[in-house]
Amino acid sequence: MRNMLGFIVKSLIVAFLFAVLFAYAMFQGGFVSWFLFYAFLPFLLYMAALLIYPVHDWKVERRLSKRMAVGGETIEVEVTLKRRLLFPIYYCVIEEHLPHSLKKVDKHLEKYKDMEETDHYYKPRKVKRVVFPWFNKAITYRYQLDQVPRGEHVLKTFRIKTGDFFGFVKKEHIYQHESKLLVFPYVRPVKMKDRVNSFEKGASPSFKWNEKNTNIVTGVREYMPGDRFAWVDWKTTAKKNEMMTKEFEQEKSVDMMLILNGVYHPDGSSLSFEGAVEFTASMLKEYHKYSSPLSFMSLGDERKYYPFRPDHTYQQKIQEHLARIRHTDKIPFAQQLDREKSLIPSGILLMIVSHYLDKDLQNEISKWMKRSKRIVFFYVCPHNQLSFQDHQAIKQLKSEGIVVNILSEDQLTQQQFEVNT
Repeated sequence: MRNMLGFIVKSLIVAFLFAVLFAYAMFQGGFVSWFLFYAFLPFLLYMAALLIYPVHDWKVERRLSKRMAVGGETIEVEVTLKRRLLFPIYYCVIEEHLPHSLKKVDKHLEKYKDMEETDHYYKPRKVKRVVFPWFNKAITYRYQLDQVPRGEHVLKTFRIKTGDFFGFVKKEHIYQHESKLLVFPYVRPVKMKDRVNSFEKGASPSFKWNEKNTNIVTGVREYMPGDRFAWVDWKTTAKKNEMMTKEFEQEKSVDMMLILNGVYHPDGSSLSFEGAVEFTASMLKEYHKYSSPLSFMSLGDERKYYPFRPDHTYQQKIQEHLARIRHTDKIPFAQQLDREKSLIPSGILLMIVSHYLDKDLQNEISKWMKRSKRIVFFYVCPHNQLSFQDHQAIKQLKSEGIVVNILSEDQLTQQQFEVNT
């Protein structure tokens, strides 16, 4: 109804201009008046033709240079519009509607230099181009998305606008075309002192994965990038004449577990949460590199549990979850952690990553200490936001035998993490 009303109004404007010029030529007479009428007649005819020219049936296509990226990378985007009817278009404005998730930038280590000031973390992105296609059937324009932030970004719509030379007739249409971009967290090496799975205390631990005690072979599958050489099943490989690797099934017992706090808290900044996610991704990659039996769980909007599997594809799923995770204001983290007591076996080595520390969480961690072999708590927080209560809580946790690591600006701006476990 609205489009029909706009079409009628624009048609009346064109008809009115034609009537005014024609009436002026008829009543005024003479060479000048008729010259003006015939001089403007092509423009009037162009306006009338533009009114009925369809801009809603163009074929649209958006190409991304890559569908998966790492935080801070640059993505090249190419948009192509193909017209069905050959018609001279003076100008065309193409505007991309970017999702809210892309209104941030990832400057890698730079973003953690001042974690209290989050203004530099947000950047209004606007993609708007003016092209002059004339008789060209295909319209192509390119732009860049630099310093893309972690997350799943869905580009859904873009709008095109066109019109006549004088602006009397304007047409626009919004095209729906979905393109997804998954950005993984930026991962760094982690240097761990006195690691929880070392056989000897010290700064140079030995990683060892005991296949007999931790996993059992359940079958074979085709070789995939990331599989270890020791997993190759040579007997099956010789039979099928292609590389085959063993598949493992994790037993119910869990040696180590890493839990990420994915719950929103007013005292925790968005950069603190990003730091927690990046650190978690780095820890998981470090342990996976040595095939250490570490399971992972995130508690927030939904509960996600990933038991240990020495499988590259399975580890990829964990990284995809960390790419999509957002902290939401749901059930408090301490309350969710308390629910897991009946599901997580006692006697494990527990590591918790959180972007805030309140009294409830402190008490819950203390309760877990009674049923865990060891607890390591990673607290991601700006240095200036560490209150007197935080220092008291950390002191109390340490007195109970809990290893506490504070990750602030000094640690998050380094090329590698250094933590005590």
